Amino acid sequence: MKQPSLIRPALLGLLIASLFSPLAHAGEAFGSPGNAPVRGPASKSFLGTAVGGPSKVYFTGYRGIVSEVYYPVLDTPESVDLQFLVGDAGKTFVDEEKQQAYSASQTDKRTMSWIASTGNAGHNWRISKRIFVDPARDALVQRVTFSALNGRKLGDFNLYLLFKPCLDNSGAGNNAQTVAAAGGYALAASRNSRASALMASQPWKTVNGQPMLSNGFVGQSDGWTDLVGSGDNAMNWTFSSASGGNVAQTGWLDLGDPNATSVSFDVVLAFGKSQGEAVNAAAASLGSDLAAAQRQYDDGWHAYAAGLSAQGGLADDRYYLAAMTLKTMQDKSNGAMIAGIGTPWGETQGDANQGGYHLVWPRDLFKFANALTTAGDTATATTVVNYLFNTLQQTSNCGAAEYNAAGCAAGYSRVGRFPQNAWVSGWPYWQGTQMDEQAMPILLAWRLGSVVSNPLWPKIKLTADYIVATGPWSYQERWEENSGYSPSTLAAEIAGLVAAADIARANGDDASAGRYLSAADYWQQSVAAWTYTTSGGFGNGSYYVRVNPASRAGSGTDRASFRPIAGPDTPQTVTVKNGGGDRDARRVVDGGFLELVRMGVKRADDPTIVNTMAVFDSVLGQKLALPGAPSLPVNAWFRYNFDGYGEHNDGRDFDGAGVGRLWPIFTAERGMYEIARQGKASAGQPYLATLKLLATPEGMLPEQVWSNSATLPDGWTVTTPAGYQAGAATKSMGPLNWAMGEYISLLASIHAGKVVDIPQVVCARYNNCRAAPKSGEVPVSINVTASTQWGQQVYITGNARALGNWNTDLGLPVDAANYPVWQNGVNLPAGQPIAYKYYRKNADGSVTWENLSGNRSLLTPASGSLSLNDQVSW
Repeated sequence: MKQPSLIRPALLGLLIASLFSPLAHAGEAFGSPGNAPVRGPASKSFLGTAVGGPSKVYFTGYRGIVSEVYYPVLDTPESVDLQFLVGDAGKTFVDEEKQQAYSASQTDKRTMSWIASTGNAGHNWRISKRIFVDPARDALVQRVTFSALNGRKLGDFNLYLLFKPCLDNSGAGNNAQTVAAAGGYALAASRNSRASALMASQPWKTVNGQPMLSNGFVGQSDGWTDLVGSGDNAMNWTFSSASGGNVAQTGWLDLGDPNATSVSFDVVLAFGKSQGEAVNAAAASLGSDLAAAQRQYDDGWHAYAAGLSAQGGLADDRYYLAAMTLKTMQDKSNGAMIAGIGTPWGETQGDANQGGYHLVWPRDLFKFANALTTAGDTATATTVVNYLFNTLQQTSNCGAAEYNAAGCAAGYSRVGRFPQNAWVSGWPYWQGTQMDEQAMPILLAWRLGSVVSNPLWPKIKLTADYIVATGPWSYQERWEENSGYSPSTLAAEIAGLVAAADIARANGDDASAGRYLSAADYWQQSVAAWTYTTSGGFGNGSYYVRVNPASRAGSGTDRASFRPIAGPDTPQTVTVKNGGGDRDARRVVDGGFLELVRMGVKRADDPTIVNTMAVFDSVLGQKLALPGAPSLPVNAWFRYNFDGYGEHNDGRDFDGAGVGRLWPIFTAERGMYEIARQGKASAGQPYLATLKLLATPEGMLPEQVWSNSATLPDGWTVTTPAGYQAGAATKSMGPLNWAMGEYISLLASIHAGKVVDIPQVVCARYNNCRAAPKSGEVPVSINVTASTQWGQQVYITGNARALGNWNTDLGLPVDAANYPVWQNGVNLPAGQPIAYKYYRKNADGSVTWENLSGNRSLLTPASGSLSLNDQVSW
C-alpha cells in the first residue's frame, strides 16, 4: 500500500542538542519510584533489524504492538512496549491496543519489515502500522494509519501513545522528560549512557495552549493509570518529568481534520548515548525519506534471502523466515548470536532477571549457526566461530570450581573453556560448565572447513585438551540442571574430539590427534555401559537414561579415571530441578539419546537407540489433535519426565517451579531421526508438516507448546488450563532460535534424503556412514573375523594416512555390530600397494597385535572398489 504524503512540523529538521530544553509547564510526577518493573512478554509476533547500514536497533513485537527494542547490542533491551491507547471523544472508553484483536505479517516473505494491524470493531477503529528500522540511524520507524470505521470520523476519537522505557536493561532508575525542540516536542528518557526519544510527524494535541504530553511513574502517575486506571477515560496529567524510577511516557496526538475518516503519520523511536543524540536521531529519521528508508531496509533483506540455498526448490516461506529470524539474532558488534530475544514469562520477571534468553549459549549458538550453514549462510557461521574462539573462549585459570571462584572478577574460568552462557561481550553470566558446549564450537569450525578451522587450531587445541582433561563427566548436561554422564553430552564430546583430531592432523599435530581419538573411541565404546540401563522400569527395561549422576572415578586422563564410579543399573538418586523432586535415575528419561545419532556416534538402527525410542514415545510422547496434521502415532514430546520448567497447572507463570510442556524441537529431531533410520526423504515430511502447525500464526516456533492434559508415570500431572489450547505456544519463549534452526535443518535433510549436519568424519569413523572418496582415492570395505572378550576393540592400521600410519591411536576402529565379523570402510589412494595389520585395544587400553609374522598387504585398484575379507587370530 502506498503511504500518503505527510505534513511534517518544523521540529522535524535535524536538531542539535543546544536547541532543546526540558518543558517547563508542569513539574515532576508523583509516586516515585513507581511499581516494581517487569519485562515484556516472551511470545513475539514479529521482530527485525536492518541487515545493511549502521543502525544498531533490533525490535520485537507482541500482539500487534512494538515490544522490547534492543540497542546497541542484542543483550540489552531498552524498552518494554510502545502502544496506542484509543478513546472516544465522549470519554466513555479507552482501549489498550495490545488487548485488542490483532494480526501481524511480513510486508513480503523475504524481508523483516512487518505490517501489524490492531482494532476494535465494536468501538469502530483500526490501526495499521508498517514497522522497520531506519538502516541509516538508530531509529525504529512505524508508518501508521488510524481509521475510523462504520461511519465514524476522526473527531469521534482520541489517540494516545504510551511508551515504557527500560533503558540499559533496567526498568528502575529511568529518567523521563518532555523536551521542547525547535517548535515541537519529544518524549525523551535516559539512564546511564543510554537514551531514547519518541517523536511523531503528527503534532501533539494542545488543550488551552498546553501540549498534552506527560511522564509518570508506572502504576502511580503514568498515562495508563491516568487514562484507564482512573476510570474517567481522560488525560488529566501533563508532568514534564519523572526521575529515577520505573517510568512511562504518554502523548496525545492531534488527528487533524475531525471530518476525515483516516489519517496517516509516522512515529519514530530512536536511541543514542545521550538524550541529545537520541533526539537528533529521531528528528533526522522523521525528516528523511522514510519510503526510501523502507526500500533500503527491504532491499537488504531481499539480498540476504536471495543468497540462501533454495534446497532444490523445497525451501518455503517458513524456511526463509527462520533464516532471517536467526540472522536478526546476530549482534552487529562482534558476530555473537543470542538464544532468544526476550525473557521467558517476562510479565512476571523483574530487573533481577537481567539475562533472560538474550544471552549467548554456546550450545544454542552451535545449533542455529549450524542451521545457517545448512541454509548457505556460511559467512554468518564463520563470524560466529571466530566470536566463539576469539571472544568467548576463556584464556586463564581462576577459581577452585564452578560457583567457587572468590576473587575472580568474571567467575570460574579455565584455559580453553567456554562459559555456560555469557553477555554478547563474552563476560560470563552463569558459572556452570557444560561439556557439550565445549565440543560444539569445534564441530562448527570443522564443518566450515580448513580455511576457517586451521587458523584457529591453537585455540581449538586448548578446548580439545580441556575436554580430555575434564570429560566425559559434565558439571551440567544439556538441560543445565544435573551433573554426571549424559548421552547427549557424550555424543557431542565424542564428535568434538574426532573433529579436533581431524583438524590436528591437518595442522601436523598427530600426537594431539592420537590423544583425542584414543579418548573419543573409548567413550564411544562405553556410552551404553555408562548411560544405558538394563534394569529400568519402562518398556523392556533397557534404555538410555537422561543422566547417570555418578561422579568421575579419577582426575586423570586414563581409562580408569574416565569411568563413572557407578553404572546406570546402580540405584542412584537424581534431584530433578524446578520442583521435579528426588527420583531414581532410571525413572528419568529424555530425548538426549537422539544426539548419539545426530552426532554420528551411533547408527539410527542401533538396538540401544531403537529400545530407547519406544520408551521415549511411551513416556514422553503425545499425539496432539492439530488441524490437518499428518497421521503419526506421536507428534510432540516433553523434554523429560518430572520437568518443572513451565507454567503451573493453574496457568500461573513459572516462578522457579511449574510443569514443563511439549517442545517443538523434538518434533524436528524425530523427523531427522526417521530420515536417518529409514534412509529416505519422505520419512521426514510428516514431522515438517507437524512442525508448521506448532508455530504461531506469524510463523515463529516457540520453546514450548501446551500439551494434552495427562498424568505421566509416577503421578506427574500435566494440565492445560482453561483458556489455552493444546499445541499453541506457552509464554516461555517464542521464537526459540534453536527451534527455528531445526526447521531449516529438517527441511534441508528432507531435500538431501539424509541428515545434512551429521559430521561425516565422526559417522565414518564409527561405521555409521561412508565418506565419499576424494579424487585419487578408492573405497575399501573392511570385513575381518575376530574373536574378542568384552571390553576389547579391534582396529586396523597401516602405511596410509587414513589408516593412521602405524600409530595405534590413529588407527581405524572396526565395528562389531555383526560380531564376530568386524566391519568398516576407508578411502585409500588408488593404484597403490599398502601394508596393513589388525590389532586390538584391551579394556585397560593396552594394545595386542594380531598373531601374524610380518604385515598384510593389499593393492588398491586404479578405479572401482576393493573389499577385504580377513581372519584374525591373537
